[in-house]
Amino acid sequence: MRRLSRKKAIFNFSPGNIPAYTVRNGERVIVETGDCFSGKAKSSKCLFEDVGMGEVNPATGPIEVEGLLAGDALCVSIERIKCGKRGVIMCSPNLGLLSRDVRRSRTRIVDIRGGKARVSEDLEIEINPHVGVIGVSPFKGSYPTSHPGDFGGNMDTTEVREGSKVHLPTFVSGGMVAIGDVHAAMGDGEICGTGVEVPAEVTVTLSNAEGLDIKRPMIETPTEWITYAAAKTLDEAAKLAASDMVKFIADRRGTDFEEAYIIASVAANLKISQVVDPLMAAKMSISKRYL
Repeated sequence: MRRLSRKKAIFNFSPGNIPAYTVRNGERVIVETGDCFSGKAKSSKCLFEDVGMGEVNPATGPIEVEGLLAGDALCVSIERIKCGKRGVIMCSPNLGLLSRDVRRSRTRIVDIRGGKARVSEDLEIEINPHVGVIGVSPFKGSYPTSHPGDFGGNMDTTEVREGSKVHLPTFVSGGMVAIGDVHAAMGDGEICGTGVEVPAEVTVTLSNAEGLDIKRPMIETPTEWITYAAAKTLDEAAKLAASDMVKFIADRRGTDFEEAYIIASVAANLKISQVVDPLMAAKMSISKRYL
């Protein structure tokens, strides 16, 4: 199995990017990822303001998938996430939902062992490793890897974890997917702007998701389907995620809009992914047993 080094990374999703790696359709690879601060935060003395925005969220890639065409859907099957032993959490007056209330920046170095992250002297939390940045090249334009969008990008969604599949629409041949910004732990919303940010090794299989027609990312867990959307406001993101879910239910069950709308209202769950990136992100999930 090939190992794709974190030394080849991008900081913008753009159709102008040249492939760093090329893989076969259905190939399984290990993707090395750096932490979201490019390894700059080695101690609590390094604050958010010390890290240039051009060094935030390195994403390993882009990775070209042979035979994948614009208009297809890419399936990224996440088989294993191996986190580093130390993580970083930051808060800052320049970052997060409650940034105006932050009196001074703070950085915390977090030890990770035994499936737990020691976030303070008297508190350990269970880790929930997941990939923060996973996206393909957009059709046009250039978007920093700190941004989410229809192409994926900085999704910051906790369900992008071991055992899940991320389905992404493709806008250019090869897909040109890039992966980074792994969190050992994060709550929905990521309200202070960071999770427990770690370097990692992510084992994935990259393949053509044949028969799946999507405009935005979808996440498939062993038990659920999840629609995802990012927009300028949380209201807009929620409407897009809900609209995609209703369409998905209608297509899967062969029903009209109104019937699918009713099913979504009583069986699907609308939640927040994150509220701290340049765009807000919402997600909506439904159990596979209803489809």
